[in-house]
Amino acid sequence: MTEMAIQEKITRNIKLNYLYSMLMNMMLDRGIWVLFLSFRGMSLIEIGLIESVFQLSSLLFGIPAGAISDILGRKVSLILSAVMKILSFIIILLSYDFIGFAASFALSAMSLILYNNASESITYDTCKITKKEIDYKKVYGTILALSFVATAAGIAMGGFIASTSFEYVYYASIVILVLALASAFFFIETRGVSENDTPGERLNVTGLFSKSIELVKKDPVIIYLLVISAAITIVDATIYMYSQKYFEAMSVPIYLIGLILSVDSLFAAGGAKFAYLLEKFGTKNVLVLIPAVIFISYIIYALLNNIFSVVLLYIATIFVVAFWPILSELINSRVPSKNRATVLAFKGQLSSMSIMVVFPIVGFFAEGTSLSTAFLWLVISMTPIIVFAVMKIRRIVF
Repeated sequence: MTEMAIQEKITRNIKLNYLYSMLMNMMLDRGIWVLFLSFRGMSLIEIGLIESVFQLSSLLFGIPAGAISDILGRKVSLILSAVMKILSFIIILLSYDFIGFAASFALSAMSLILYNNASESITYDTCKITKKEIDYKKVYGTILALSFVATAAGIAMGGFIASTSFEYVYYASIVILVLALASAFFFIETRGVSENDTPGERLNVTGLFSKSIELVKKDPVIIYLLVISAAITIVDATIYMYSQKYFEAMSVPIYLIGLILSVDSLFAAGGAKFAYLLEKFGTKNVLVLIPAVIFISYIIYALLNNIFSVVLLYIATIFVVAFWPILSELINSRVPSKNRATVLAFKGQLSSMSIMVVFPIVGFFAEGTSLSTAFLWLVISMTPIIVFAVMKIRRIVF
């Protein structure tokens, strides 16, 4: 097969990833899982601990997941991701205690890590192999946008379905995931196809890990980019997940909470789709402006403590998601294909390790004071970390 024919075949991965990502992200439970666990007897602290199990699993499985993608291939990872997510939903339906829910969340974490690493890697690989690296931010932004549109639809559907039965939400989710699993078999493997890959080279997990560590040590900018990504993820993910209880405390009905979070995903889609427009401000300025807008929005969100704070949630979401394609390109452009998924796993591990600690602490603070106070504490504590990392990058690169 000629190089042109190979490139044409591999190009199909992009559209296929649009479909696969939409199906994987149509999470009907996203707007109701905290309420579901409460319904089955879990306290806020227990829910926080269950989320910590999710993050601990992400932390422990991060490197193996990256290795699976870099050694066995992106396609295998995407298939396994769908399988593990299906199993996690089966377990959560059968569970009525902490152990069962923790096991379900552990599998869900493994699924998410496999998906994130492999989806991002196969997208960047495909753009690179087909000589379309310049389009990466647009392509990855489109994948994120479609994913969030699917999430919005899923949250809205899940909220209405949950009004009848929480269990029906998970039954419907399993059907959607089976379709995602079927689509994963049609991906064309990109691992080892890049012109920068050494023919026949296949490292084991230990070798891959050591090579990736060496790569990161040689380029400290990668470390600082990972730190920025983790700090923003901690704030965004924690506030988003606890917002279910935040709005419930305002006596907002379950279906309306689902609708609010569904619309949030639509704003996220817009942020992802048009992220490339921020290029005109220059990377140097974007690294300062976007985190500032995000953190200021969340501070006001916490202070308002009423239904009108939804507007600030949406503003923060737009800029959080617009930041992901920019950070993704900055990281991927510094990493060779053979190490890509493993280095991206470092990003996930750093975020998971931090959320694992922070999420239950926020729950503890909220139980003793209020979610508003807990949100403020979270944003203020993360601000110095962001400032330090941004200053280091600006000093080294610019």
